[in-house]
Amino acid sequence: MNNANNGLRKSALVMKITGWGVIAFSALGFVYTPGVWWGMLPPGFPHIGPDHPESPYQALHPYIYMILVLYLAWSILMIRGAKDPRANAALFDYGILANLLHGLLMLVQAFIVPNEHAHLWTDVPFLLGVSLILWIYHPNRVAPRDLKAVMST
Repeated sequence: MNNANNGLRKSALVMKITGWGVIAFSALGFVYTPGVWWGMLPPGFPHIGPDHPESPYQALHPYIYMILVLYLAWSILMIRGAKDPRANAALFDYGILANLLHGLLMLVQAFIVPNEHAHLWTDVPFLLGVSLILWIYHPNRVAPRDLKAVMST
């Protein structure tokens, strides 16, 4: 049972780190929005496709704030859920699925939508990495309830 407790402590730590990390990133996004860099490429990166269309909101596109508040809500629930990771395993499930689908959609859009390829070295790896970490430290993986669960993994 000690291994199960260690596993659940790791799950709780991942929940706290994810929650507080997303809150910090969201706060930064509200103060210094990523839209400021709208369409910018790192130095030396080949320019592929036309420039990203300018936002009518001076780089403060509304969708940025919509995404930030959704992630902010999830992060608050992750922090609260860290008290009992097993009872809040659905937050891991949501985080895995939402980040995976978000990352895969951005991957496809990076090749279809003009000048969205910048997501290939920022958002896409980050979102897929978060999904992987949540999958590895999922409470039902690190501390299964019974022997049947251990045998099926």
